[in-house]
Amino acid sequence: MKIRSILFATLGVALMASCGGKVSDVTEITGTVVPAGISEVNITLGEAVDTLVPVTDGKFAVTIPADPTALGVVAAANYGTNFISDGTPLTVVIDEKTVVTSAYPEVSVQERLNAYNEAEKGYIEQYRTKQQKINSDSIMTQEEKDAALENFFDTFFAEYRDHNLKAYTENTDNFVSLFALQNLRNEFEDSKLDSLINLLAPALKEHKSVKSMQKALQARINTAEGKPFIDFTVNSVVGMTRSIPPQPKYADVKFSDYVGKGKYILVDFWAPWCGPCKREIPNLKAVYDKYAGENFDILSIAVWERQPVQVTIDTAAELGMNWLHINNAGSVPTDIYGVEGIPHLMLIGPDGTILKRGFHGAEGIEAAVAEYLK
Repeated sequence: MKIRSILFATLGVALMASCGGKVSDVTEITGTVVPAGISEVNITLGEAVDTLVPVTDGKFAVTIPADPTALGVVAAANYGTNFISDGTPLTVVIDEKTVVTSAYPEVSVQERLNAYNEAEKGYIEQYRTKQQKINSDSIMTQEEKDAALENFFDTFFAEYRDHNLKAYTENTDNFVSLFALQNLRNEFEDSKLDSLINLLAPALKEHKSVKSMQKALQARINTAEGKPFIDFTVNSVVGMTRSIPPQPKYADVKFSDYVGKGKYILVDFWAPWCGPCKREIPNLKAVYDKYAGENFDILSIAVWERQPVQVTIDTAAELGMNWLHINNAGSVPTDIYGVEGIPHLMLIGPDGTILKRGFHGAEGIEAAVAEYLK
């Protein structure tokens, strides 16, 4: 079965013209602090506001600029939440479940954010409950469970994608669109994602998350199928090829030391902490055992490592990854190739041309390799 993963973000929907309340160019915030002993509240709004507001008898008040393209934060001690400075009067109750409400819900981005937060909780609960129900079924075989999960994932993710797309297109003039965009970034082809980004208000396009996404998009364009590979150099453990060195030694290693040398190379971006990466290893081993030789090899590149390189070496040994390795690569190769999630696979031809990328699973890997090594 296919392995799917989900990234949930807290979303909202757009500020819409309506009767029932006036939207101002400032947002008046009044609040109550329930926990005792808190003397001040920190209010931030992008780069425009960062202020400490005194708390008197458990109450506070502040007026800040309205800016629906920025994400605000209200925090006190270990309590707090995000909010949208939407130009309507906002009321904050700070406690274990800090909430922000608007006096004019008909025109408030914040109130529609609140409504969406509830829907988001529903998606999370549906995802967890259904998956747990299938996995704990005592009657179905594992094959039947896999099929049931596959069907559920297909339906669930299609609905969740449409939900986020609607939220995004209704909010391209305010910050909540960026939450939706994070959930959509892996759901569409790069050309579609680029067209969605172009719908954003100019101020939102300047946000660092959008800039990062655009940078990754351009990197993938530069390294798309049919393009030559782009070289890089990292300080990697040497000798970690056919055997695992007992005493790791480091040296500068180039990507071009392995690719463009007359072989088909299946490149595997992975990390030892990454569960989906490790679940993909048996599929890599299957094609390695079948095709490895003078015309084919696998190169696993450990990226985004969170632990000492010895953990990478030990994990590779435990998993039987008896092929070529580059480790300690950090984000160098993923920045160049626009990789935003792992595992990520690429097949590079003997002359260094990128033949395929982004495939996965036993069938996908076998099909990609077999196309060239029949």
